[in-house]
Amino acid sequence: MSRQEEQKGFFKTLFSKWWAWALVPVACIALIFTALIISFGLTPESVKEVTSQKVEVQEKLDKSEARLEKVESSLEHTKSILKDAQAKLADSKTKLKKAESTSKDKKEASKKDSEALESKLTKSERSLKETKDDLKKTGDKLNSANAKVTELTKQLKEANNQVAKAKDEVKTANAKAEEAKAETEKALAKAKETPAPAKEEPVKEEPKKETASSGSFHNPVLDLNPSNVASTIKSNAEQRWKDDYQMQDYEVQQQTSAYNQLKNVAVDSEVKQTQMENALSRWSYDFEMVQYEYNEQMDAYNN
Repeated sequence: MSRQEEQKGFFKTLFSKWWAWALVPVACIALIFTALIISFGLTPESVKEVTSQKVEVQEKLDKSEARLEKVESSLEHTKSILKDAQAKLADSKTKLKKAESTSKDKKEASKKDSEALESKLTKSERSLKETKDDLKKTGDKLNSANAKVTELTKQLKEANNQVAKAKDEVKTANAKAEEAKAETEKALAKAKETPAPAKEEPVKEEPKKETASSGSFHNPVLDLNPSNVASTIKSNAEQRWKDDYQMQDYEVQQQTSAYNQLKNVAVDSEVKQTQMENALSRWSYDFEMVQYEYNEQMDAYNN
């Protein structure tokens, strides 16, 4: 049971007794007498003190009211400031939301730009790798080409050396031919000085000259068409020395010179005609080699 219920039960029990109702008038009379005693006990001085205290209390109350008014005024001012601050806060929140939205948009745009840049960078790296691979392959091809050029240059030098050697041999052969010609002329001159038999007519023999043909024998070089020879020499030089015009010109000059010399060879025997025909058959329009082979064969034959 609660305390309140206990109190209710106590008063209910109390007022149910008859003697309790008899004490009520007695208590009222006692209260009246007590009030009279207190009123008679108060002196004018005490009343004056009470009045003074009342004045002081009133002054304090007035001051409190003034302070209360100031506090209320300050509170109103504070409320106004608070209201402005709340308005500024709301505005700041709005600006903050806008700034966050703008920042989010910028982040998304930056992310897209970053992804695009990464994609471009990946493509650039792939292209760079492919370019490096192509460059490496090109370098390998270039090295291979340089090796081939070096080998061809070496072969060209060897060929030039062989050509130079052949030219020296041709010069030597020509010198020998000139010597043989001089000796023949001397022999003919000596034969002229020797007196002939009385019954025989003197033999008139002219010095042997290198002509294109002699008697029934014929120089096969003369059968070639000069214009066809010139065009073939030029075509062979261009094909052999492609894009090297200096060597083309040199080749044409050497081949033309050899052709002109072969035309003037005196073919006065079957051996000479046969060797000339064989050389032409083997080397065709390469007149340097035709001349070289013919001279070599004739030197071997004469020795």
